[in-house]
Order: sequence, then structure tokens, then C-alpha cells
Amino acid sequence: MFKRLLRRLFSRRPIASTDSMVMPPKRVSVSMPVPPRASSAIRRNSIPLSIELSDSVGPCGPEATPAVVAQDLDRAAWQGRLSDDLAAWRAAAESMPGTPDASALIEMLDTPSEFVIRQLPSAAREALSLCDDSGLSRTQLAARLGQDPALVQAMLRAANSALLGAGRQPVLRLDGALERIGLVAGRSVVLANCVDGLLSRPGGPFDAMATDVWEHMIRTGPLAKVISPAFSMDGEEAFSVALLHDVGKLVVFDLISGLRVKRRRAVSIPTPWLASLLQAVHEPLGALAAFRWSMGARAAMAIGNHHRDDPDSANSPLSEIIYAAERADHLTRRGEPLDLDDVWAAGRLSGSPFRAASAIGAHYRAA
Repeated sequence: MFKRLLRRLFSRRPIASTDSMVMPPKRVSVSMPVPPRASSAIRRNSIPLSIELSDSVGPCGPEATPAVVAQDLDRAAWQGRLSDDLAAWRAAAESMPGTPDASALIEMLDTPSEFVIRQLPSAAREALSLCDDSGLSRTQLAARLGQDPALVQAMLRAANSALLGAGRQPVLRLDGALERIGLVAGRSVVLANCVDGLLSRPGGPFDAMATDVWEHMIRTGPLAKVISPAFSMDGEEAFSVALLHDVGKLVVFDLISGLRVKRRRAVSIPTPWLASLLQAVHEPLGALAAFRWSMGARAAMAIGNHHRDDPDSANSPLSEIIYAAERADHLTRRGEPLDLDDVWAAGRLSGSPFRAASAIGAHYRAA
């Protein structure tokens, strides 16, 4: 599915209408064409995450480094936030008559993350470790990754996308694709390709919901890349984190798939209830997935706080970029005006809305 969506996103399509950017004197807005499909953004309250760490002995033992101790504390904090979020949903699930699958899903979610979130296969972990090996040149990395045709196709599609390949010669080799994409963003393409092969489809009416999540994630990644200069942030890193910012939702769909296999029948969960649950838990669950898949604490913080609902949440420029890119995508898909002054105020964003408006307008004109 990820490969099909990448092909749809990264192929050049005819432009039905001309996008224009409107910036009134007192407000910053972007006017864009109405896409054919609509999606919604539901906000929820979040829990602030703030951890103080000393360099003394931590829970990992006297030989653990401060970085390892910090990561374990971060992971425990996200696990606690997820359990807190699930408490109210457990009672709601138990009160719904005739829906035992809802209660079963809550129980599955409220277990340690290593039992909820699948570990990447060894081949996928090896590919990611190659991307992290600073001793490999791009040519050497391309030679190693080139043994997987699926990864090669995903990389070439990304490198030749409208965002990265507009007005440039097509890239036909993997080393050229890595040169154009960048190693950080290239690693994220590898990870997304692995996640797509790892997580199962939920089946029934939930398949469309899962597809919508994938499409939104794939659209948000390039948006985050183009607006990152407005926040003085690296575009590769922004793309990498934004590409998987809603992965917590996909983990829930994977659990539903497992529940369907276990019970040997279609899973019965009210769609409105499931949609609300996804919004409530996907941030901490996504942060735990970031740790599970070695994306790091920085990515976990951005993914876990990308809705920026709590004014006391930890400051994270990456979460600001994801917030702005996600709001732009949701509003555009609904055909609503993109008023960046409102977006900046609601998300308490620190970047430049004027630079972001220019980048967003150019992005949609090139799409």
C-alpha cells in the first residue's frame, strides 16, 4: 500500500487550477484548490512531558550512560501517559452494549509497548543501521541497500517526486537518489517502507480509515520539509519525523487486524468511537513506536506532542513544524481557508508565517 501511495504522491500530475497565495496586510493566508477528498482534524488535550535527569546512577544500573537512562525514562513517561489516556476509554468501552471487541482493544493497548508495537524484521533493522553508519559513503550505502528492489523503487520515486525533482533530470540510480533526498530523509523512506510491510491491514470498514491515515502522513512529510526554513530547522529531519507522525494510529489498526485473526471473524467496533480513540492515544503510542524503531527521543518528543494542545508541553520546533504542516493538509483537504495567523496562534508557533505561506503556496503550485 505504501508503494502505491508513494507512486500517487511522487508522480507528476496535471494541475487542474492555479494556486495563489493571499497575504492581507494584517493576516497571513494561503489560497489553494479544493482537493477531491476531505479529512478532519480533531484536537485533544495532551499531558506535558518534562523529565529532569542527573548524571548519577539511573534505573538501568550503575554502568548505564546518562543518554540511555534518559531514553528509558522518556519511554516510561510515554507509557504512563498512554495508560492515563486509556483509563477513561476502558470505562467507556465496558459501558457499550454488544461491543466486546472495544474492551479487548483497550486491554491490548494497555500493555507494555514491546508487546503492542511490533519490532522491525532483522533485515529492516540492518537496512536502517546501514543508513546510520557514518563510515559508509553514499555509493557504498547505495550498493548495500540496492539489494532490496522495493527500497530502490521507493527511493527513486521520492527523488523524482514533484517536490524534489521538479525541473531536474530524472534520477535513475540509487546513489543519485540518496544524493538528492539526503541521508536523513532517505532513512525515513526506508523506515516507512519497512513499517508498511510490517503493520497489517485491519479489514472491513477500517481499511479506508487506515488508507486515509497513510495518505495524510505521506502528504504531511513534504509539507514539513518545505516549511522547515520558516522555523530555521533542517528540512530532512522535518520530513523524516512528519512522514511518520501519525504512526500511532497505524499501530491501533495493526492490533485490530490481530484481534480479527485471533477471533476468526470481523471485528465489531463503532467507527465514531474508534475515531475518537485514535485521536486520544495516537500521540503517546506514536512516541513509543519512535523509541521501538530507534528513531530517537527527539523524534518521539515531536511525534508525541505534535497536536500542541497543552501550553505547558515541552518546546519542540519539530512538533511546531508537524503541527503547521498537518493543519495545512487538513484544512486544504476540507477546502477551508488556510489562515496562518490562526494556525500560528492556536499552535503557539515561533516560526515565520510569511515564509511558511510562501513555501506552502509554491508547494501546492508544483504538486
